[in-house]
Amino acid sequence: MKKAYKIQCSEVYTTRRWNNSLKMSGGDNSIQEIAAGLRSNKAQLELVITQLNQLQRQKLLAQVTAKELSSYPVGDVWRSCGKMFITQDKQEYTEQLTKQEKTINDQIKALMIKKNYIETTLNNAMDVLRKSVQQQ
Repeated sequence: MKKAYKIQCSEVYTTRRWNNSLKMSGGDNSIQEIAAGLRSNKAQLELVITQLNQLQRQKLLAQVTAKELSSYPVGDVWRSCGKMFITQDKQEYTEQLTKQEKTINDQIKALMIKKNYIETTLNNAMDVLRKSVQQQ
């Protein structure tokens, strides 16, 4: 809850800063600043989307691995560890996979919040940019 509140406050601050920069400067300079901010935010958004896709793949891999392990009748399984393999108790390995999946879910949730914040910031910046171009 605290993170969402911080994001909303930052969002309001960012919008006000852009609006104030338009009023204070001649216009061309502020348009360049807004355009630079847009480029930066688009790059951040692409990075967040890439990270989300990577985490989704990791989550799917953990789910499939846990499902396959549940069908094995043996108690010990071979687990990859870099370039070698080690034996590990199946139950212990399954528990590690569920912990990993929970961690991935938390990371996905945090990235979704960040993605929504960046998208909102981009939309606000586009609106301010449109208004400033229309005024000139």
